[in-house]
Amino acid sequence: MAVKRAYYGNEGDKDYFERVFQSANINFLIGSGASLPAIRVLGTIESDLQQLINDEMEEEYFDLAASFLTAVWLPHEYMLNRDNGLPFVPLVITNINATRENYDAFISSLEKILTRRRTGLLPRRINVFTTNYDLFIEDASTRNNNVIFNDGFSKRTNLFGDKEFDASSFNYSVSATGNLYNYKVELPTINLIKLHGSLSWKNLMDKIIYKISDVKPLRFNSQLERKEWVLAHTLILPRKEKFKETLLQNVYYDLLRTYSNELDKEATLLVVFGFSFADEHLETLTKKALRNATLKLLIFAFDEASVNGFMDKFRDYSNVEVIFRPGGNIDFPVMNNIITSYLGGAR
Repeated sequence: MAVKRAYYGNEGDKDYFERVFQSANINFLIGSGASLPAIRVLGTIESDLQQLINDEMEEEYFDLAASFLTAVWLPHEYMLNRDNGLPFVPLVITNINATRENYDAFISSLEKILTRRRTGLLPRRINVFTTNYDLFIEDASTRNNNVIFNDGFSKRTNLFGDKEFDASSFNYSVSATGNLYNYKVELPTINLIKLHGSLSWKNLMDKIIYKISDVKPLRFNSQLERKEWVLAHTLILPRKEKFKETLLQNVYYDLLRTYSNELDKEATLLVVFGFSFADEHLETLTKKALRNATLKLLIFAFDEASVNGFMDKFRDYSNVEVIFRPGGNIDFPVMNNIITSYLGGAR
């Protein structure tokens, strides 16, 4: 059965996390809890949208979807310096800056883990899987020049410089060679694999390219305009069959296969934060992968109350550990410090 592991920050804890991270192929699964406080968690938005589809309430569906996407876009308008003529509320700015700092520390933590890895037998690469649509990880990567950041957009698709998404790029390794001596060093790489699409994805002539959409209008002049704005997003959201994109569905299943394949590798670690496993596809794939006896699943529980839910969900698997802090919470800054505790903590 799954195991509960209390974290106290002592030498025993540091030794444990050093052993875990130094000897594994490292993967993270990041959920909406990581983007707090800038973006509230998804909650029941997917089931609510699906219910509106089932009830054939199309107008209400697009109203709710537009409201949800507007909330997700809000911090990005600030980061992109696009206020649309309206000032940002001070609390909103404070929350956005706090979230950006958390992601900066996260990227820095991954850099530390990779650059101080002692073994040369394992790749200097970390896969970050996420169901989040937001661009906080991409934003943080622009402020860290010590790792190769790969979000799948490495292939130029036309002379305008548009970058096409290529899932096969997540298998690449980048090395540096010396000019005078015949040596080769693998450069630390972070793969960002966005399982549910991204605000930066756009379908252009049956290719997914990286493109930030224009600022959302202050108000929609018609229901049709609202509907078109929602459908312009290349995201995995509950949709009627007639609105589903074949291209996006194919990419989605390709990325799910990537997730499964990475977890099937020998000596693999999956670290989960801010993710409840409410996504049935990912829960099923993760449980199938846990048949791999060399896979270790570490779930960081926000509080002690959430531990039991994870313990029950993974009660049949002995290679699952749920990390919690007795008498305290594990938020993003705390998680960053825990995973780098053996390296002196996050910056």
